[in-house]
Amino acid sequence: MNYTFQDPTPILLYTTPELMEKIVKRIEKERLRQNITQEELARRAGISPATYRNFVYKKKISLENFIKIMQRLRIEDALRLIVDTPREIEMAEVFEMLEEKRKKERKRARGKRKRPKF
Repeated sequence: MNYTFQDPTPILLYTTPELMEKIVKRIEKERLRQNITQEELARRAGISPATYRNFVYKKKISLENFIKIMQRLRIEDALRLIVDTPREIEMAEVFEMLEEKRKKERKRARGKRKRPKF
């Protein structure tokens, strides 16, 4: 799955509650896209429905349960930057890599065709 970064706001400018809200919205959007109820996702992830509701409404969840949810939604690749980025790479290099990847993925719309003059 390819991810795009649509919000240009640097992540460091968000407060912790704002980040948590964005994460919950992303998970809920994907859950709805896959047409799965909260109860069904909780069951598939091996957590209780109450645990999932705490995540959605109170923004509280253990890292282990968060990863289980991401795995069941098949979006665990979103964690790749955290897991696979060597410590030696400076953050500026990471941002450069992301920008280059974004540029490669960008698709341009076809320009207007010139109409023949009659």
